[in-house]
Amino acid sequence: MITLGAERILIIAPHADDEVLGCGGLIEKACRHNNQVKVIVVAVGDIIHTHNNQLVLASTRIKELQDALEVLGCYDFEVIYNDKDSLLDTIPKNELVAKIDKIISSYQPTMVFIPLPSYHQDHNVLFETCFAALRPRTNQNIKLIAMYEYPLISWQYQKFWNTGELYLDISQTYQKKIDAFLKHASQRRPPRNLLSPESVLKWAEMRGFEIGIPYAEKYYILRSHIL
Repeated sequence: MITLGAERILIIAPHADDEVLGCGGLIEKACRHNNQVKVIVVAVGDIIHTHNNQLVLASTRIKELQDALEVLGCYDFEVIYNDKDSLLDTIPKNELVAKIDKIISSYQPTMVFIPLPSYHQDHNVLFETCFAALRPRTNQNIKLIAMYEYPLISWQYQKFWNTGELYLDISQTYQKKIDAFLKHASQRRPPRNLLSPESVLKWAEMRGFEIGIPYAEKYYILRSHIL
């Protein structure tokens, strides 16, 4: 599906760390094969995390994002809001759609990866925003639109039974994914938490087990066609 050196891949993430959790292997593999990869993180912000009651600054999240993407070989990224972490539902939907519209029109991607909806309001808002922005239109060269998962979808009220499933073999690059996630130090949780590096590795191993390889990432196809 990925043509070496020919793809323009756009990954749209609600928060800094979702890009690695969902697409870390894809980012590394695509960059290593000389494809263009752009990561859009929609919201960071100064926020107190409930798991440790510590304040994490937006500037810290952006630096962690930059460091994580450098591990994966990606240097093209953009943060849209630096004060809206967990507040995307407070932004008018037409404003969000217009911003994503503009990015898609400017970047002209051949593949777009967006978040799978979950219980988190930011993930749901961004999914709906991207779904609107990626509506079919003329003069569009997007051959694949897919949703990426992240570990917290284990608590998911809605299942996507009718979408095609797409697996990416990351058996040779899974360690880069873990190394990149570790750069998001403010997001790291204890070993048995779903957002720990140990659990991220187990998740990749589980997806690999489903198709008979050591490690994989799983995506859910919204639209795909051959150009």
